[in-house]
Amino acid sequence: MLAPVIKYAINKAKRNKYIQHLFEAPFELDKLDKIGEFTDSYGNTFRLLGGLRTKIKPGWERMLRSEKTKITSDYLSRQKQNGFIAANKMVPMLNALGKSIENSDILEVGCHSGATSFAMADMGANKVVGTEFSGYKVEAVDMEHENNEARLNEVDDDLRTIRTNLSHLFKQGGRVSFVDDDICESGLEHNAFDIISSWEVLEHLHDPEKAFQSIYALLKEGGISIHEYNPFFCINGGHSLCTLDFLWGHTMLHDADFSRYLDEVRPQEKERALSFYRKGLNRMTLHDIKGHIEKSGLEIISMLPFTKEQHLRMIDEKTLSLSQMHYPNLTLLDLAAPRVFVIARKPRHRE
Repeated sequence: MLAPVIKYAINKAKRNKYIQHLFEAPFELDKLDKIGEFTDSYGNTFRLLGGLRTKIKPGWERMLRSEKTKITSDYLSRQKQNGFIAANKMVPMLNALGKSIENSDILEVGCHSGATSFAMADMGANKVVGTEFSGYKVEAVDMEHENNEARLNEVDDDLRTIRTNLSHLFKQGGRVSFVDDDICESGLEHNAFDIISSWEVLEHLHDPEKAFQSIYALLKEGGISIHEYNPFFCINGGHSLCTLDFLWGHTMLHDADFSRYLDEVRPQEKERALSFYRKGLNRMTLHDIKGHIEKSGLEIISMLPFTKEQHLRMIDEKTLSLSQMHYPNLTLLDLAAPRVFVIARKPRHRE
């Protein structure tokens, strides 16, 4: 009896205009403590606010800890749930295009734990290949060290253990295989997949142009490519390591100023943050991604930006103009859309 009552209350609250306004209201910056100032090379001064980083990217502290994942039953259960959530996001888009997860050969790029790959197998996929490029996971957060090979082995072992434990929670785990593969230089079989998907991976590609060329090559004719993209330029696009103590700081500073910011404000984080800033995040605007897809030979079906009014209300002229100074083809939409679905298709060959 309790569950229906709670569900009714939640749905009613969602329709309440006042509650909707609260969720879409800008951050109350005046209530955050000022912890300092930073002045960039052009003389622009930014007020640093304590607690803002947590508002933008809750749990950012975890990225500073080099520790193995604690594989508890709760962790595995959350992974399973999140896997089905991600897989089900694709269903209406695939339905609209006459495609289905069921009976499809699917590639998931950047699969990490493999939860979404396992979920797609349980939803009837013929086979699922999940890839992860372990070299990225090491290089993106570590400067050059002699123990990179050891770190690669640690990452591989950690992922292997997670996937083995997670597979027991799914019925069709045997339909999933995992490969270490760089989509920018993929070694997988061409013309092999009906669907290629990824979740918050596009922003980490070290060569997006080559990645879309690989996607074109790997897809069967008429195959669909679906990606959920968290762009660098949105409010949380700096991720945990590169989100600063003022809004859109990662987009308004150039490389040298970003490095100096770390020296002055977060010296203890500098090595990891600077490595991630330079190696872990690309600077692909919506204009760029459109160009990469078209150049690859793929047909753009749709680019669906999910904007947030809350974010839009916090963008001022300074934010837009400084961001465009460093990234000329950036638009207001790049700053206001924390989530973008990118859907493309490999055209069928015409005789």
